[in-house]
Amino acid sequence: MSIWDVSRKEVADSFNSRKFLLILGLFTLFSLGSVYMGINSYQQEMEGFRSDGGFSPEKPTLLDVFAPMLGLNMPLAAGLLALLLSYDFISREREEGTVELLLSYPVYRDEVINGKYLAGIFTLAISLLFALGLSSGLAVYILGVVPGINVLIRLSFVWLGTLVYMGFFMALGSFLSTFFRSSWRSLIAGVLILLFSLATPLMANIVAGQIYQYDSSPNTGVQRDVVREPGAEVADQEPRPQVEEDSGMSREEVRALRDRFSERVSRLSPTTSYTNYVNEMLAQNPEQEIDPTVSESIDNAIGYIIFLLSETFLAFTLSYAVFMRQDL
Repeated sequence: MSIWDVSRKEVADSFNSRKFLLILGLFTLFSLGSVYMGINSYQQEMEGFRSDGGFSPEKPTLLDVFAPMLGLNMPLAAGLLALLLSYDFISREREEGTVELLLSYPVYRDEVINGKYLAGIFTLAISLLFALGLSSGLAVYILGVVPGINVLIRLSFVWLGTLVYMGFFMALGSFLSTFFRSSWRSLIAGVLILLFSLATPLMANIVAGQIYQYDSSPNTGVQRDVVREPGAEVADQEPRPQVEEDSGMSREEVRALRDRFSERVSRLSPTTSYTNYVNEMLAQNPEQEIDPTVSESIDNAIGYIIFLLSETFLAFTLSYAVFMRQDL
């Protein structure tokens, strides 16, 4: 038995599993519902564009249809699907008492981890391709707009980036299944980490607001904002119109500090990296006045994929190290 034998067995078990078929059905319905929301938004924006004589607002594109699904809903659904397929990789074998039987074959422990992971990635790739294909077909059928080569290329890169994102949570589920001996504990821990990843930008904004504060002090008709840095005390001074204390900062400066802090903390979240990647590939970045070319979008988004791959490698290495040291 080799790594490919383990992979073939896992793929066959997945496609024959009622749990997988149920998850795939719910994932597909979720994708179709999200795209349908995007279709309604596209139609409303197109009506506004036509009624305004084609000058304002901006003419929507077919990529806007996929923005609600890929930018808002997919991070949760894709991460959850990956966890549901991987949370019991090893813990299930332990609970059913088949891990000793599996290792009695001429197969190394690393081949077991690698085989299960490859099988999971293949299953996720097929599931994601199926869901995106049906969603794209629904959009084309309702809108009657045939996607151009530019749209197809961008969606292909989005599929690839989503697969990398799901691969991280697949590696995370693999690690948790080796760390915990109970499948349910593994699943609960994985879901909590996913929710924490989703909430990281919000929590970073809250923390930034607590660290970088400002006081609004009334004076002779002029509202003056004074920023207090952590640990700093503001001395009571006579307010002067349009003049700030030496230890204070303007509202714009404190906002810049908060934004910088939130951005740095949010980078630690795989969900934030994935969302930024999708926004770049779908040309949904509000800071860009002109839509970038495909090559420019790839250059702007490649850093997020590299970060996701590094996190995946770390989670996979941890699962491998734990499983190799366990006394089975």
